[in-house]
Parts: sequence; C-alpha cells; structure tokens
Amino acid sequence: MADDGFTYDVFISFRGEDTRYTFTGHLWKTLNDKGIRTFMDDDDLQKGDEITPSLINSIQNSVMAIVVLSKNYASSSFCLQELSHILDSIKGKGRLVLPVFYKVDPSDVRKLKGTYGEAMDTNETKSNHKWKMCLHQVSNLSGFHYKNGDEYEHEFIGKIVEQVSREIVPITLPVPDNLVGIDYQKQNVASLLNVGSDDAVHMVGIHGIGGIGKTTLALEVYNSIVCQFQGSCFLENVRENSDKNGLIYLQKILLTQIFREKNIELASVRQGIATLKQRLKQKKILLVLDDVDKEEQLEAIAGSCDWFGLGSRVIITTRDKKLLTCHGVQKIYEVRGLNEKDAFELVGWKAFKNEFSPTYTDVLNRAVIYASGLPLALEVIGSHLFNKTVEECKYALDRYERIPDKKIQTVLQLSFDALQEEDKVVFLDIACCFKGYNLARLQKILHSHHGVSKNDHINVLFEKSLIKISKYHDVTLHDLIEDMGKEIVRQESPEEPGNRSRLWLPKDIVQVLEENTGTSKIEIICSNSRIKVEWDGEAFKKMRKLRTLIMSGRCSESPKHLPNSLRILQIENWICSSWGLPSEFYPKELTTCNFPSYLSSFEFKDFFKKKFKNIRILNFDNHRLLSHIPDVSGLVNLEEFSFRECVSLTEVDDSVGLLGKLKTLNAYGCLRLRKLPPLKLVSLEELNLSECYRLESFPPVIDESFDKLKTLSVRCCFKIKSIPPLKLTSLQILDLSHCDSLESFPVVANGFLGNLKTLFVKGCRNLKIIPPLKLDSLEELDLSGCVSLNSFPCVVDGLLDKLKILSIKHCIKLTSIPPLKLTSLKQFDLSYCPSLESFPEILGEMRNIPQINLFNTPIKELPFRFQNLTPSQTLDSCNCGFVHLPLSVAHEMVKLVELTIHSEEKVSPMKCSLVKYLCLRNMKLSDESLSICLILFANVKELHLNENQFTVLPKCIEKCKFLWRLVLDNCEELQEIKGIPPSLKTLSALNCKSLTSSSKSKLLNQELHEAGNTWFRLPRAKIPDWFDHQCLAGLSISFWFRNKFPAIALCVVSPLTWYDHRPPIKVIINGNTFFYKHGEDRTNRNMARPKVYHLHLFHMKMEKLKGNMDKALLENKWNHAEVDFGFPFHYSGIHVLKEKSEMEVIRFTNPENDDNIELTL
Repeated sequence: MADDGFTYDVFISFRGEDTRYTFTGHLWKTLNDKGIRTFMDDDDLQKGDEITPSLINSIQNSVMAIVVLSKNYASSSFCLQELSHILDSIKGKGRLVLPVFYKVDPSDVRKLKGTYGEAMDTNETKSNHKWKMCLHQVSNLSGFHYKNGDEYEHEFIGKIVEQVSREIVPITLPVPDNLVGIDYQKQNVASLLNVGSDDAVHMVGIHGIGGIGKTTLALEVYNSIVCQFQGSCFLENVRENSDKNGLIYLQKILLTQIFREKNIELASVRQGIATLKQRLKQKKILLVLDDVDKEEQLEAIAGSCDWFGLGSRVIITTRDKKLLTCHGVQKIYEVRGLNEKDAFELVGWKAFKNEFSPTYTDVLNRAVIYASGLPLALEVIGSHLFNKTVEECKYALDRYERIPDKKIQTVLQLSFDALQEEDKVVFLDIACCFKGYNLARLQKILHSHHGVSKNDHINVLFEKSLIKISKYHDVTLHDLIEDMGKEIVRQESPEEPGNRSRLWLPKDIVQVLEENTGTSKIEIICSNSRIKVEWDGEAFKKMRKLRTLIMSGRCSESPKHLPNSLRILQIENWICSSWGLPSEFYPKELTTCNFPSYLSSFEFKDFFKKKFKNIRILNFDNHRLLSHIPDVSGLVNLEEFSFRECVSLTEVDDSVGLLGKLKTLNAYGCLRLRKLPPLKLVSLEELNLSECYRLESFPPVIDESFDKLKTLSVRCCFKIKSIPPLKLTSLQILDLSHCDSLESFPVVANGFLGNLKTLFVKGCRNLKIIPPLKLDSLEELDLSGCVSLNSFPCVVDGLLDKLKILSIKHCIKLTSIPPLKLTSLKQFDLSYCPSLESFPEILGEMRNIPQINLFNTPIKELPFRFQNLTPSQTLDSCNCGFVHLPLSVAHEMVKLVELTIHSEEKVSPMKCSLVKYLCLRNMKLSDESLSICLILFANVKELHLNENQFTVLPKCIEKCKFLWRLVLDNCEELQEIKGIPPSLKTLSALNCKSLTSSSKSKLLNQELHEAGNTWFRLPRAKIPDWFDHQCLAGLSISFWFRNKFPAIALCVVSPLTWYDHRPPIKVIINGNTFFYKHGEDRTNRNMARPKVYHLHLFHMKMEKLKGNMDKALLENKWNHAEVDFGFPFHYSGIHVLKEKSEMEVIRFTNPENDDNIELTL
C-alpha cells in the first residue's frame, strides 16, 4: 500500500532489547497482515548496520514513522540518531510521526525524568542537546500511551494499526498519459460498484473488444477507490499468466498481495481455493481480475461473493460477456469507443503532443475515421505518424487501409483465436460478407449455407464482443474487427483471390470471373455492390465447393456453368442480354433462390420442372416481366415465397395455396393482380397482400383456419369489401388500413384476438361497425379516418390495459366511447371528432400519459375520474371548446410537464408547479388573467402567449426565474414590457406593432445581450448604438479576423424573417462555405408572416457552424468572413462580445498591407 515514490508505508524506531520480540514484533506483524509495508531493522537490512546511508534511505523512503518509546530507548545512541533523522526527514516534510509511549509516562520523556533523565545525564556526546530537543519534540506529538494492566496489548496494537490505516494512502498504479474520454465511463463503473455500501460484496464485469480500453478503465477505477479498502490486488493479464504459469501461480500472487506474505506454498488449485475462501472473508478488499477468458480462472480466484469480507469489490475485465453472466455477475458494463472529439485529441497527442499545423487536420481526421473509436488503433497510428510529413502520413494511412497493422491485428485476433472452429467459420462469414445484414436474414443465410442453424454461434460471437446487434436488429461489428477477419481470409492466399475461401471485394470477384482463376477453395461469393463482368461464362466451372452466390450488376452473357454445390443463389438486379440456367445445373441442396428482376428471357417453367425439393426460400421480388406464377407443387419444403411488386403479375397458380410448409406469402404491391387461389396453408405465419389495388376479394380460406397466422396485412386493397370468417388465435398484427370498400370487420371465431398487439383500421371509410372483440394483448389501436364508424368497438370487460396508443381522430360520426380500462396508455388522440361530446369513463388507473389530443372535439368537461390520468405530462386541448378543468382534476395533476390550451378566455386555477412548457395561444387573455397565469406557472421554462389581447407584460414575470423562451407573436395590442425574466435567452415578438420604443429599448439593453446566447426578434426596431459596426442594405455583411472565429452578436433589420423551412445562414470563410443553424424550431411553431419590418438579434457561436472550420483558417493572417443571411435587409450590424474576444483581432474593413489580401477579397 505504499504511496507512489515510497518504499515503505511505516518505519518503526524501537529499542531492540526492550520490545523486539514482544510489542514491536507483534506490531510489525499486524501492520504487515493489513497490507501495510513496514520496516524493521532486523529483517530488511543486514544486522550490525549503524546509522548508515542505507538506514537513512529507509527513513526517507517511508510515508510515516512510529517511534516506540520504551524504558531504555534513550540509553541507545542508535535510537536517538534514528529519532533525529525521523524528525528531520519525515516530520520536517509534513508527514506523520506517531509516538507510542510503551510502559513509560509521556511526562518522563518530555521532562527527561526517570530512565530518560538518567540516560541524558550519562550521555556526554556533542549531540546531547540536540537529542534532548528531539525527545521533547516527539513527546509533544499526539500518539498512544500503553500502561501495563489497562488493556490487552493486542487491543492496543489494533488501535495503532487502525490509525495507521487511516493515515496511509494506498499505492496507485501507473496509467497512460493524456487519458481522454474516460471520466464518464469511470463514473458509470463506480456507480455500479456502490463503494460507499459495506453491507454486501459486489462483482462488476467490464467487457468489450480488444484494444477498447478495458484495462485502462479498470485501472482508473481502481486508483480512485483503492484507499477505501483493507487490502487490494490488481491481477493483470490473467489469461496470459494462467496459460503460462497456471492457476496456482495466480492464487499465490493474490495471497501475497493481500496478506504481504512470502514463500506461500499451495499443493493444488483446490488447496488454493480453500485458502482463499478462508482468508479473504476476513478482509474488505478490492480485487481486479484483468483479461479473464475462462470460467476456471474465476472459479479458482474469485469463486463467489461469499469468499470475501463485507464491503469488498471485485472487478473483472473480459472480452466475453457470457463468461460474466455464467459466473453470476449481475452488474456488467460495456466499454464504449471514443467519440470523434476524444479520438482526435488522442491521435493528435500521440502523433504531435497536440502541437501541430492545421495542415495535418485532414490526416488526423482520416486516422480517426479509420480507427472507429478504438484507443489501441489511435495510439498505434498516432505513434507511427510522429515526426512525419503530411505526405508521409497519407502514405502510412493508405497502407493501414490496405493491410492492417500487425500490432492491432495481433491484439484483436486473440478473440478470434480463442473461438471454437465452427464459431471461427461463422465469424469470417459475417466479417467478410454479411456485415450490416438484418439478424433474421443472416440467420436464414447461414442456415442455408451450412445446412444447420447457426443461431448459437451468432450468440457466442455477440457475447465475445466480436459482433453487435443494433436496436433495429442489424448485425454489425467494429470496422477494425471486420478488417481483422478479412485479413485472416486474405492471408489464405495474399496474391491469388481465387484461392481464398470467401470473395467480397468487387475487384477480386471481377478478376476471378473474368480471368477464370476460381478454384474449389471458394465457398462464398458475396458482392454487396453492383459489378460489371465481361466474361465467357465459364468461371464457375472450377468452383466445385461454392455454396453461396450473391451478386448484382451486369454481365456480358449468362453463366454456362453453375456448381451443383450451391445452396444459396441470389442474383439481384442482374442485367444480361440473355439469361438461362445451365442444363446440367441441378443443385440438390439449393435452399434459397432469388432470381434477377430484369431478365429479358427466362422460362420459369423450366426451372420448376426440376422440382428442387429442398428449396425453402423463393424470391421473385420486383420482377418486371413475370405475368404468372406457374405450378410450384414440386417445392414441397417451401417456407417463404415472395413476389413483391411484380407489376405485370396477373395470375397465381392454384398450387401456391396448397404448400403445406409455407410460413410466409408476400404479394405486396402486385398492382395488376385481381385474385388469389383458395388457401389451405396450415403453417402460414405471415400474409401480406398490401397495395394490391385491383385485388377484388380476399382469397377463400379452406377450413377457415389461419390458426398459426401472426401477421395479416391487406392495407390499401381498395376493392375488398369483406374478409371471410377466420380463426386467428395466434394473430399479432392486423392491418386493414385504407381498405376503402371494406364494409364489415372480419368475423373472428368467438371474437377472440387475444394475442393481437397491433390493429390498424385507419381510413376504412365504409366501415360502420366492429363486432365485440377480446383484445387482452392489444398495444396499438388506430381507428382514425373511419368516417362511417358510429360506435366504438365493444371490448370484453372494457379491458385494454396493455394498450399504449389509441387514435380515433376524424371519426366524425362517433358519438360515444364505452367505459375502458386503459392502465398503460401513452397516447390518446380524440381530435376532430365533432359528434363526440363526452370523455370516456376510465376504469381503474391511467398513468404516465405524455399526450392527450382533443383538437376540434366538443368535449365540455372531463369526468371526475379523469384524475386517474395523473401524473400526465402533456395535455393538448386546442380549439376544443374546453370550458374548465375541475378542481379535483387540477389538484391531482401535480406532475403535468406540458400544457397547451387554445381559444379560451380564462385559465382555471391549477396546482401545476412542475409545468415546464406552457402554451396559452389565442385565449383573449386580459392583463389581469396574464398576471394570474404567471403566478400559477412560476416555474415555467417556455411560455407561448401568441395571439392574445393583453397590453402589458407585467413585472411579476421576473419571478419566472427559469423562463428562457418567451413567444409573444401577434400580440398586436401589447404596448409595454414592465419586467424581463432573469434567464431569458429567446424572445419573439413578431407583429407586436403596438410595442413602445421604451419597451424595445429595454429589450435591447446591452447588459442583457453581452452575456451571450440571446435570440430576439422585435418589430420596427433599430440597431442598438452599442453595436460596433453597421452597414446599409444588402444580402450579406463582411469582416476580417485573426486566429479563431470571434464571439459576435449580429443584427439584421428586414421586412422578411426566418421560417421553419428557411435555409440556414451561410458563413463563407476564405472562400469555404459553412452553414449556421440559429434559433430554435419550436419558437416558430404556427408562426405568421411578418406584417412590418423586424429587427433580429442573435449570437453566432462557432460550435453551431457545420463543418471543420480549422481547414479554412489561415495561420497568423487575416481571415475574411462573409455572413449571408438568406434574404435582403435594410440594415445589419456586428457587435464583438468583449469578454470573449478582443477588438484587435477583428476588422470591418480590409486590412491594408497584409500578405494575404488577395485571398480575402
């Protein structure tokens, strides 16, 4: 636990003959047992040493000293010399000296009485006076006094050790220089550790890919909390040390570090486990196990939380997330890569210590993009770029992009090398060919390619941090992990792509096909971009083991050979003068087939005559010439059949309706298709007939059974009038949207749709009634635009307690809604229902609703049970004839965050202290009503008072201390501003034509705007006199500046203004154009056009300029800037914010006699 720069924590000075084998020996042992490295002169230095440099060095390299003042201490000149050096070297430098008066009275030492007086009287050396002063000094220090018989000696020693433990700062381990982007992650891990709680033991796992910074993060966390533990150990390189030296070696290191014992012997791992379990539970320790890769390592070193004393913390770093979960680690943190800013700082530091010319900016940005946030790569690349010219840096990066750096490759490949063989194969498939694929699609491709499901292998790769699965279920991986996998395959044959197992680069694929250099080693050809091939069609003849062929593009002729080993054939968007399957092509294992969409000549009947019994997935999507689906009865194992957007398709063979294993049938967008055959699809799970505009009727369903169907979509089937009775016990999604002719809801057996989660009936204009339904699982219901619907569907028991979204807007004939239980509802849209006069009765509670819309719905009053809506966050009741909110409601709505009320004459008292956004538009508010509102909503942050009739903005608005945005647009009667909120930053007073000059002057006060970040719009106002520069009519304003872009405020006076879809302001610096997005979109909601000219005052902040400005700036020269506002103006002005920029670095005319005048004109 010694602090940095110290050899020992404690130096003990004592008289050997008094206490060596008794008190001092026991004290030394106890201190060392606590992990406190303690010096005693009979072990660490040779016996017989006088007060020599070696002993002085030990004193100087100790954090603190304990002086054991026993009976005969002063009779030893050796002890007195030690004491003198201790007081000079330790006490004199502000460190602790702790006296222990062992069976002597402190006053005897201080006053030199008893044995201390006798010793000093008989001492005739020159140092006598100095030693007397030392004894007097040490006796006046705070320490411990042991009297014989007062307490047990071991209890007394325990008190000393406790004091020492508090005083000693434990050792911290070295970390790399210039750490960036780690503080936030360190805080996250520290919060998981919950160090302040000593009532339990916590294990926390840190996982991530190699080189991402797991060890560095663990080190930072360790150093920040190690002082709070009785013992600590950072066990580095567990994987490597375990492989080289075995588990016993690791167990010995742990015991040595925690208990400071030497020569520990363990006969077996089991004995080590037993020893650790017995001894570790006596201490509160901090243990870090770095780079663990096997469960047996954890079992041998940190088997479970009950091995450790209460308050202990164990941190485990690994690349394998599953390792953590299998070990029962519940708190797991994934290390994130660096963002662009931090990555740029790190590579800049490694390359140039962050002192470099702007000419290197592009190079460093390129390095940042290549490294994709991986700290290891940034450090390696940065070090490589050190002391290189820009051109040399570019060449180095070119090399990295062609062939990965060996050090990076080695670190990343450790994860690959640890995989099982089958996992390695799947990883290389994904890294080389299938990055970015949807998980479901990838699973199907791998299943087809390998012949067995690979879902478990995908999970292994995910748990080992080699791949990621996005929230949209796309499979991806870090760019450098991808490069690592591709390099492994490239190394199979560095010079000849035809001898590799996988081909993915378009240039390699084209080379192999055009030069006929393919071999039996190729298993996958996958081009995710279009290619153009000029060939003789013979290239596939040698590829006897090719299983997957995925290509798109153009070829000069059809292939003359295709290997019968193919399992996946996907020729997408392929253009060829003639296309046909080779006569000898009969792949018995073919499972997935996707035909080109632009084939000029191909007879599908010839294909189906082959009766490929193993085909599971067949795809004709977007085929422009396909007019009919032929007999597919031979495809007995077909599970997915898709002919989306086959715009010429008019006929589907009856055999399609008899495919017993078919799970998915997709006819989306077949514009000319008028009918489908009867369906007896007992395995069907998904049926999509959406946008088959000419489909005249829903296909007959044999036995009325779709009991496995999960998704049914007939959206925009305009001619379908009815759907036959169906059994839909498994249905989860039903989309009937915009079936304009649909007159009746499908009859469902027993009305049971108990698994249905989504029901869309939007825009069914002729639908009048929906029968009673049981909708226990429904989460989203959209009835909007059902203009003929005269009653809300009867729901069994009114139970919709899982419903999250309910929309019935534009149901113009709907007069009432039955009582409903809506516990989970989050969005409720009742807008534009002119016949609906009462709000539905709510059964039970209704919480956490972010928005209720009642636009143009004549609901007069909310029911008493509306209080169950609380705590809602948003209530929109715009233009709805809303008269008042009952007090019982108002007092319950204490957590309302956003409130919008339009077209009202008053606001009822509310208890809404948490309202942050308040919109009171077009409410005919009087001056008195406005004052009341401001008192009621004193904590508001955004206040919209558009189109009101008050004449004065009262002084009490100054009590709205959090208000930063105020919109007064079209308050044409507003004359006077009496108060300004202290936090106001954004003000829009569009068309406030009655506003007095004095009020406008108050709003344009320099002090208000000098602090920065304001955005004001005022009618008929002039540019303030305090602006530094003004110019007359034009489209833009120019200035010159040195070094960095100055902090400025801009003014423009114009009859035009900016709207929601306005183009951003252009800022042109030395000919380079940047776009500046100012203001906030929400300010301009429902904004009218200006009726008079307005002044716009806003601050231009460099961070809001889109693009890298550094590349445009000239070093130590004047830079020319032109601000183009996007519309003509009468006047414009610039003000330099004095606290942030100096006037000396900005000019408003072209500086004369400057080297770069010609560049700034």
